[in-house]
Amino acid sequence: MEKRTSNIFWGAVLIVVGILILGTNLDWFDLNWSFGGIARFWPLLLILAGVFAFLNRRRTIYNATSALLIAFAIPLGIFTCVDDGVNDWRGDHDWHVDFDDDDDDDDDNGNHRAINPDSSSSDGYKNFYSVPLAAGITETKLKIGGGAAEFDLEESTTNLFEASTHLQYRSGYVLTEDLANGVKTIEFEQKGKKGNFHFDSDNNFDNDVIIKLNKSPVWDIDMGIGAGEVDFDFTDYKVKKLNMNSGAADIDVKLGDKVDNVEVDINSGVTSVKLSVPESVGCELRMDGALNSKDLDGFEKVRDGVWQTPGFENAAKKIKVDADAGLSSIKIVRY
Repeated sequence: MEKRTSNIFWGAVLIVVGILILGTNLDWFDLNWSFGGIARFWPLLLILAGVFAFLNRRRTIYNATSALLIAFAIPLGIFTCVDDGVNDWRGDHDWHVDFDDDDDDDDDNGNHRAINPDSSSSDGYKNFYSVPLAAGITETKLKIGGGAAEFDLEESTTNLFEASTHLQYRSGYVLTEDLANGVKTIEFEQKGKKGNFHFDSDNNFDNDVIIKLNKSPVWDIDMGIGAGEVDFDFTDYKVKKLNMNSGAADIDVKLGDKVDNVEVDINSGVTSVKLSVPESVGCELRMDGALNSKDLDGFEKVRDGVWQTPGFENAAKKIKVDADAGLSSIKIVRY
């Protein structure tokens, strides 16, 4: 009798789990499958342990199934309590973790970190970088690499590219540039593999990077953000390609309709991505990866892993989004 009861119980559990996973894959509903989200259901394991003890013919908690459920519940409960405590503590304190810094002002190729020497103050190090606007440039390829910072976008009317950084560590960014066949290539990357994770009392990154771009050329942008916050409004920019690679970041990007065909590639780990696109432009999302959540405004599913706005195939202007994510949240809104 006990073996039969055990088989019925685990069979029911497998059916429920299978329905939840199937429903998520077929877009019946969205569930948070991150480890932290799952861990918060640890009390359910205690409930199941009690139910199985009740179904046991000897009405005892001393059985293998209940013991196994309790064994899983205890570490998950401890993790949840510790995680909540850390988040509460971090919200009330200014904290940071520093990595090794390299105070040299040049990289291995002799490229300078900044156009002008950095200036230090009691609240960090400030630098300014720029690339002048030259005649004959029709397209610009920009590569941004960094992390542990808040990245914002503004317009530059005098230069092709500008950047202002306010960091809590001396080792900053390296700016390099190249011109070939009318295409300007700009690389603006954090020096080496150093970094500084620093948060203020409001739980925000205390490192700031302001990127300024000129609106004249067509832009091909590659952003590699390890951990940070990105808020870029490209409404008035000619962005034909946008590649976003992130580890654990919060990304908010707004695209415009200045280019007929826009390609967006998203490769992320544990990242929240919000993408705003014009209603006048057709949009398609192709998404691969497990345990992701998505929120799509006005999209229709056309086949597995592919969603489109109505009339996409015949749209004069299109934005194609290709997302390969791990434990990420992707939201696309139309404005």
